[in-house]
Amino acid sequence: MIRKIQYLFAISSKERFHRYLLKKGVKIGKNVNFKNRKTLDFDLSKPSLIEIGDNVFFNKYFTLLTHDAVSRLYRVKYKDYMPYSIGKVKIGNNVSFARRVTVLKGVTIGDNVFIGHGSLVSKDIPSNCIAVGRPAKPVCSLDEYYERSRRKYMEEMKEYYYHIKNEENRTPTVEDFKKEYSLFINGDKIDEFLESLDKRSNRKLKKEMEGNYDYYKRNHVAMFNGFDDMVASF
Repeated sequence: MIRKIQYLFAISSKERFHRYLLKKGVKIGKNVNFKNRKTLDFDLSKPSLIEIGDNVFFNKYFTLLTHDAVSRLYRVKYKDYMPYSIGKVKIGNNVSFARRVTVLKGVTIGDNVFIGHGSLVSKDIPSNCIAVGRPAKPVCSLDEYYERSRRKYMEEMKEYYYHIKNEENRTPTVEDFKKEYSLFINGDKIDEFLESLDKRSNRKLKKEMEGNYDYYKRNHVAMFNGFDDMVASF
């Protein structure tokens, strides 16, 4: 009961959960983000076997295991009380998980990796790739996906604009494109833009920009000179 209370207290904030994992013996880097900590399932039976790098994002319903439970069957069939099979899990830097991903024991995930929705990571994943599936396998390099995304995103923005205009019968606003702010908000205007949003949106976007805010503010040059300029391009 005491352990459960400690865990519930730990997941009440990102900082507490970070400290909790460190105290347990998990090696954990900087700027690690846990989306909806109540749905995460970290196997802490052997916490020192877990290593997490910097800038890692864990989405909802993420599971990480450092052991399996097959030995339960050995006890009945072979009368052999062999211990659980265990293995280290190492997650590199700049790794992001979509929802409902499971990572099994003995797996290493490289740097700059995205793991797609519902994937089961049962084998090592190399650096700089997009991986998906059960079992998860690389489907393309991160460079390829980046270039593909850059070619498509303006088309997607245009489709979204006309979806709102034609399907919802209203004129799209900045609020509809608040998550696409980088297209029309320069770095020196980001404070002003965030202050123009409602408190919830302001807080959420600031959280998403965590670790990158100062760089954006100093360096980012938007493709368009404001929202109206972007809309005119459609």
